[in-house]
Amino acid sequence: MRAVADLSRGVIHASVEIAAPPELVWDAITEPSQLASWWGGDLYRTYDWELDLRPGGAWRTKAEGKQGPTTVHGEILELDRPRRLVMTWHASWDGGERTIIRYELSTTPAGTLVRVVHEGFGDRAASCENHAQGWHLVLGWLEAFAAARAARA
Repeated sequence: MRAVADLSRGVIHASVEIAAPPELVWDAITEPSQLASWWGGDLYRTYDWELDLRPGGAWRTKAEGKQGPTTVHGEILELDRPRRLVMTWHASWDGGERTIIRYELSTTPAGTLVRVVHEGFGDRAASCENHAQGWHLVLGWLEAFAAARAARA
């Protein structure tokens, strides 16, 4: 698992290989009840996930942690189950700035390779770096959750 911030371009490249089939990983990143189960780990709790999974559909969630309540919302720009999901990201702790997240899932001999590109930070280097650290955590939580579900299946 890795998450690298290219501060000169304002983009993050992150990836993880998960011992689970793409359909299971897709469900983990698109089903509200599953997202609420793993996103946040022991650091914070996410809740009230809503996803209208169609181009133009809205998505949103709330979180509660040490820094208090936060919200994130956006719009689904593109989806191709179980291979590609593109969405905007407006985080309350980031001034509501618009960035774009692209998930790419591909089958590997071990399961699924998840690639994430999070772009649109421009010259906001601190935000880009902080989000890269966040993606490292998020992909770790996703890997643990999806691999455990696959092992039980």
